[in-house]
Amino acid sequence: MRIRNIWIITLVVLGISGLVIVEGLVNPKIEAKQTRYEEEQQNPLTHNFAALAKYRSPYMGDNSNLSHLNQALPLRERLNGYQLYPETFTAQVNYSLDTREMDAEELERILVYNAVANFVMIDNLEQIVYQFDNTSHTLRRESAQQWTGTELKELQNPELWNSTVREKLVEPGQVKEAFSQIVAN
Repeated sequence: MRIRNIWIITLVVLGISGLVIVEGLVNPKIEAKQTRYEEEQQNPLTHNFAALAKYRSPYMGDNSNLSHLNQALPLRERLNGYQLYPETFTAQVNYSLDTREMDAEELERILVYNAVANFVMIDNLEQIVYQFDNTSHTLRRESAQQWTGTELKELQNPELWNSTVREKLVEPGQVKEAFSQIVAN
């Protein structure tokens, strides 16, 4: 009987020790890593482009796919619905945001990044309209392709994406140039 009690006490002590280690050390590290990753996904310069591959589609008519793609891009926390215009191959992405609340350069960087990502992942999307509370911006596939200097389909490769898109959005002057080149209005 005495040996069994020792085993029970030993197992309880090991269980409590394991619980303390997991809850006190392991889980907080995992949560901190997840929080850091989520913050990185809000910035075009640190966003994980490779994670978008699962949203690749030849057709813009799949509203669910379009929705999931844009929910994986920067500015996703302000999304407020979508509207598709299949006759012009246009997607309208609505945001509940007054653009004066954001730094103009950062907003332009995000819009260029998001639009080019949409064009790269959805083959027949010709233009995307970003509708905000106080303004809207229309970005066109043809202009994005001219800006990147390559066939957009080729940019599905994350390394090529980084060198062709992300690196061109680092400096403020580059962002202004890209935005003015791609935006139709």
